[in-house]
Amino acid sequence: MKKRYLTIGDFKRNAFIVAAAACMGLTSCNSNNQQDEWKTGDEVAVPDGIVTELTEEAPDQWKITDERTTAPGQSMAILKYNDGRVDTLQGLALENRMKDIATNQGTYNQGGFGLGSVLWWSGMGFMAGRMMSPNPAYYANPGVMNNTAAWRQNVQTYRQQSTAPRTGRSGYFRGRSGGAGA
Repeated sequence: MKKRYLTIGDFKRNAFIVAAAACMGLTSCNSNNQQDEWKTGDEVAVPDGIVTELTEEAPDQWKITDERTTAPGQSMAILKYNDGRVDTLQGLALENRMKDIATNQGTYNQGGFGLGSVLWWSGMGFMAGRMMSPNPAYYANPGVMNNTAAWRQNVQTYRQQSTAPRTGRSGYFRGRSGGAGA
C-alpha cells in the first residue's frame, strides 16, 4: 500500500488555518469578562462655538475687535467694513471660507492683515485646525485675545480627547489576555 503525503501547498494552507484559529482563540481564553474594555467611555463634549468680530481699519486691513463663545454649531464671523456695512459669515459660507483658508494656510502664515490672514489667526482659525497660539498683532487689544484663553484650552482638550484612544489599547497584541507571554 502506497503512503499518501500532503503536497506543500496543502501543508501551507493547513498551517495557516491552524495559526489563524489559534490566534482567534487566544483572545477568548480569558475567563474574565472584558467586554467593557472596548467601550469608548463617556462621550467627549463638543466645545462651544465662537463669534469673531472683525473691523476693517483701512482697505483690506482687518483687526479682531471681539471674540466670544456661543452655542456649539453657531459660530460666525461678523465683518464691520470701513464704510459702515456689516456682513456676517456663518453656516456653509463660513465653513467654505475656513476650508479655503486651511488649504492655503502657508499664504496666511506669512502675514498681512487681509481678511483671510486675520480669520486664520482668530478663534475661527483655531477651530479650523490652526495649532499655534494666537498672534497678538491681529487683535485690536490684548484683552480681546485673553478673553478666549479658556475657550482655546477647551478646544485643545477636545482635540486631544477625541483623537486619543480611550483605554490605551493600540498596536499589535495590546491587551491580549491569554496565551503565551501574557
